[in-house]
Amino acid sequence: MSVADGVNALSAIQFVLSGPTKLFGAGPWQDGDTVRGVMPADRLFPGADGRPAVGSLGVLVDEVVGYSIIGSLPEGAWTVSTEIWIDIVRPLADAEGELSASARSIAPGSFATGELIDASGNLIAECRERGREIADPPDFAVARTDFAFDGAVDLDQDLSGVLSLREMGEGWVLPVVPRWENPRGVLHGGISLAASEAAATASRVEAGSDLATSSLHIVHTRAVPSGVDLELRTTTRHAGRTLWVTDVDAVWNGKVCATTRVSAQA
Repeated sequence: MSVADGVNALSAIQFVLSGPTKLFGAGPWQDGDTVRGVMPADRLFPGADGRPAVGSLGVLVDEVVGYSIIGSLPEGAWTVSTEIWIDIVRPLADAEGELSASARSIAPGSFATGELIDASGNLIAECRERGREIADPPDFAVARTDFAFDGAVDLDQDLSGVLSLREMGEGWVLPVVPRWENPRGVLHGGISLAASEAAATASRVEAGSDLATSSLHIVHTRAVPSGVDLELRTTTRHAGRTLWVTDVDAVWNGKVCATTRVSAQA
């Protein structure tokens, strides 16, 4: 792809819907060399602290920024997300109306940056993603189109409830069900991000902190298949009055599949 002003030109992108994009209303589209997407305000599910959960942004960010990486490669190529960052610059509770995301490729096949604004044009968050090209892209000819929730997901609950997280010991468990799959049939990176942030917030609240999530960084190390229980093990790294840091390890079959650092600040 050619490069102009540090931004890579994009080839024609073939978007594939998934269960997570339907739940969060986060279907992306291509606008020249930019990938865009929107998310309804009612899909900002609350966290354990009662605030709109930053984890609710995970699917929108992964879709928009991830597809901009895919588009920087020749048509038909595919990448997986290895790292995702979200930095909040304006409280989600202050967001007005639906959220709009946009992203552009910076390094072909590997890195893209983006931002989220609200309906009034206020900058809500900055985001970025690192991806890696894979040799086995989804078969677009047989891509699933039957993603439906058939009443299985009650949207009138907090993020943990939407994801069916359940508490276990010192952490939580995410049941990985087909509705959380990406087009390759494994756990969507935006869902693992959402679950990890939800677990971190719940851990923080249980410890007596009322600080709000200000940033997070997730690293995906292994794919998680559908049909398993993913353990979310939380560790408090710093517990202060104005700054709180929580690490969340997502573990399946004794191996870390993702690790997330969640910061909260006054």
